[in-house]
Amino acid sequence: MQTLSEDDKTKPIYNIKAISNMVGLLPVTLRAWERRYNFLNPVRGNQGYRMYSENDLQTLRWVKQQIDSGMSVSRVVEHLNDMRQKGQDPVTNHKNGLSENSMAFDSLSRQLFNAVTKFDADSANELMRRAFSIYTVDEVLTRIAKPTLIEIGLAWKRGELPIACEHFASQFFMQRLISMLSTSMPPSQKPVIIAAGAPGEEHQIGLLMIVVMLRWRGWDIRYLGSNLALEKLPEALAPINPRMLLFSATTEETARSVLKIEPEMKRFGDRQPLLVLGGQGFTRVKIPASLKAIWLDNSPDETVAAIEKMLT
Repeated sequence: MQTLSEDDKTKPIYNIKAISNMVGLLPVTLRAWERRYNFLNPVRGNQGYRMYSENDLQTLRWVKQQIDSGMSVSRVVEHLNDMRQKGQDPVTNHKNGLSENSMAFDSLSRQLFNAVTKFDADSANELMRRAFSIYTVDEVLTRIAKPTLIEIGLAWKRGELPIACEHFASQFFMQRLISMLSTSMPPSQKPVIIAAGAPGEEHQIGLLMIVVMLRWRGWDIRYLGSNLALEKLPEALAPINPRMLLFSATTEETARSVLKIEPEMKRFGDRQPLLVLGGQGFTRVKIPASLKAIWLDNSPDETVAAIEKMLT
């Protein structure tokens, strides 16, 4: 799994609503702690929003763990400041054992599978809340949600799950991902990325995971949904001048359909964006050299890292 660099850990990527949901603390509590104890100083975005980094998230989780164990918040902050002065910051020096415990991921994934296949949205939402309180967004999506979805798909193909269960599970994760997009902070990275499903493509969850991960890193990514028609795409996108087009295809048929974009790409002229293709549909479909497209056949976190490298 991709390891965050020190710069990534200090980059402000979470707004107060998002970090409140992940830590399990009310926004009013976070604001009060900021005023009274001064152990956390979120960055203010262009629109005045508080924005928190990965290190801020881990600090809040550590503080909450101490409070849950019986310490007062003032005593916890005093202890935190004392440890930091001694160069023993519990956040930056402490290895989160849970992140290395694959059984913890497996356990949450199994529980999530059982909840969504029983139409138990309340339990599934609580499991997701618990997962976000322990792990990063990337870890929850790639090591808990994705394995759950894969197992649901396999169980349905084996005839062990009714199609209604598979549909409910898909809608549950779709709604969670869309909600995460809506709670992300305003973009802080300038290049615009356009993401969409290839013409005829109806599967969205895999692409949405990548969209969410990029958006929570501050990238200005616009999601256009599934089954995007290619006609007049340059004219439609001209006002926002995208730096990258990201298409996903899960079948050979939809992969071939998106390859028909070559004439449209030429119509972008000198402002032709990077074309990135993803999904299993391209495994046996040859991409013509004249299209100048890049196919990424990686895990979601590796795909995100590759996209960021292209853009920077």
